[in-house]
Amino acid sequence: MKSATFLPLLVCLSLLISLFVPQIQAETANYKGKVVIIPVGEEDLIARARFEFMSRTLERCTDEGAEAVIFDLDTPGGLLWDTVDLMMNDLQKLKPRSFAFVNKRALSAGAMIAVATDGIYIAPAGTAGAASPVYGGGQEMGDAERAKMNSATMGMARAVAKRKGHDPRVIEAMIDMSRELKIGDVLLDSKDSILTLDAEQAVMKLENGKPLFAKGIVDTLDEIKKAEGLKGETVIAEPTGFEVIAIWVTKYAAILILIGVAGGYLEMQAPGFGIPGFVSIAAFSLFFFGHYVAGSLVGQETAAAAAVFIIGIALLIIEIAIFPGLLIPGILGFVMIMAALVYTMSGWEMPVSPTLPGSPAESPDGTGFDINIYATGLRNFALGVLGAGILILAIFRFLPQTGPFQRLVLDSSIDQGEAKAPNTATVSIGDLGQTISALRPYGTAQFGERRIEAMVESGYLQSGTEVRIRDIQGPKIIVEPIA
Repeated sequence: MKSATFLPLLVCLSLLISLFVPQIQAETANYKGKVVIIPVGEEDLIARARFEFMSRTLERCTDEGAEAVIFDLDTPGGLLWDTVDLMMNDLQKLKPRSFAFVNKRALSAGAMIAVATDGIYIAPAGTAGAASPVYGGGQEMGDAERAKMNSATMGMARAVAKRKGHDPRVIEAMIDMSRELKIGDVLLDSKDSILTLDAEQAVMKLENGKPLFAKGIVDTLDEIKKAEGLKGETVIAEPTGFEVIAIWVTKYAAILILIGVAGGYLEMQAPGFGIPGFVSIAAFSLFFFGHYVAGSLVGQETAAAAAVFIIGIALLIIEIAIFPGLLIPGILGFVMIMAALVYTMSGWEMPVSPTLPGSPAESPDGTGFDINIYATGLRNFALGVLGAGILILAIFRFLPQTGPFQRLVLDSSIDQGEAKAPNTATVSIGDLGQTISALRPYGTAQFGERRIEAMVESGYLQSGTEVRIRDIQGPKIIVEPIA
């Protein structure tokens, strides 16, 4: 790589490091004696990285001696098994008192988190419930699968609710449509519906004087602090450093795939490590690192997925550079790359649904495979590859007329002094010549004593191929092989 291209790259890297390093190295405020607020918003319960962040935050609250933890809930739901782990492990180990504020919505997984806390409060317009497991892809559960999933989910939720002093009948009616909930003469939920409570219903009193679901209706977090006698300073828990990177990577994985695929393709057009290759490696490295930090994979699985990915890349290179047209290495390489990326995005404990999923790896028909497990990964992969294809076509269509792009794509040819900028005045349509480098689709061809930059519109041409100039479009010279 020339120093002229290396210097801007070094500047970009320095800027990125200056943005991330202070955040990664920053000391976070100690939680001792404080009331820690954990916001749970629209998309927080569908991202495993966010669950990892909440788990670490709860552990810190115990270790550092926080006064209390309040979940600020406004969520339509999320990943079931990650929610169960948070309920049955992290929240049960928590030493400070815990509360849930149903700030607008605590639906699905949000309702399950609420019953795992010591006390629940609800906003005047808040709603909570609708926690029946569903498949995120819209697939219907069979009767046996529904009964099995409801039974398992209710058993776990019931155990946690009892331990925290909540009425287990409420969470059962939120999960199972066949459950009826009646308080005195008031029928809150019939046997053909799933329970969702509004604020007035949530604070109804039971026969024993306890609230049905929530201890009170409040407008703000400060009202909860006052009601519970909490005196500590309020701090909002926010991800920092690598947690931010992990959340960003899992959320925008398709963009990283787009950048990685496009950069890799452009690099292969001009062999010799350059900016596109560096960008591609950086994008895929960030992809695997981010998912590892997010908790999608443990260390060994991250290494295995990355190894499968690298082998897939090697097979693609073999197909393109050594055995063009053989197809088998290319197809196998593509499948391995797709498998590595999709598996990494699906995680080691693979959910069925992004709203409130079913069992980790069992399909409704009992075969042990369910495409819903991989829905998010397949979607991100498809979007990334499609986006890369569009970007590559746009680059070859619009940018070859600019000098910087020609230097980027033909970096290796220019560095070796084998090609000069095309001078269309010295060649004409119909001229015969020979390629002196592979054209994928750009490369170098010789016409008489002149070496010029040329391209083939479809496929690629090996070095030494006899060619004819088919068209000249400004500085772009298009050639075709001589039959």
